[in-house]
Amino acid sequence: MAINTTPEGFCDHRSVVADNELHKFYSDLLRNADTMLFGRKTFQLLEAYWPEVAKNKTGTKEDIEFAELSTDIHKIVFSKNGIKTNWKNTTVLNEINPAEIRRWKEKQGKDMLVGSPSIVDQLIKLGLIDEYYFQVQPMVGGSGKRFFEKEKLETPAKLILHDAKFLKSGVIALCYRSGN
Repeated sequence: MAINTTPEGFCDHRSVVADNELHKFYSDLLRNADTMLFGRKTFQLLEAYWPEVAKNKTGTKEDIEFAELSTDIHKIVFSKNGIKTNWKNTTVLNEINPAEIRRWKEKQGKDMLVGSPSIVDQLIKLGLIDEYYFQVQPMVGGSGKRFFEKEKLETPAKLILHDAKFLKSGVIALCYRSGN
């Protein structure tokens, strides 16, 4: 999983330093993945912007690279009500099937990424996340989406610090591996 968060735990898209270095960081993750898992809201936020950047080649080199990678990767959107999308390489499913996700994880190939808080919450609860990338933003958000607003963990998920990168913007990119 890879997600932006503020130090006090808000993972709202409005509390992000979205500069070239952060886009490069995410592009590096995307190059090592072949599937992205989304909830409807996060998917629609990305779909409203990135396909046009990829199509029209607008923005910085880093913007365009991220847009192209996110367009080309297979995207799975979980939505109980379903959605219509024209973003290529997108599959819409109405619910998370833990057994199916385990099968996807066991297949040879690249990584799967998830960056939607509600999906992250469910996958952590199911023990299906191996690596956690938290990009801690240099701001106090004060409001917005938090992890585990609906889902609750019965026991804490133990993490082992694997890597930390300090970006020029003040973002600290922390990589943890599951310790369970």
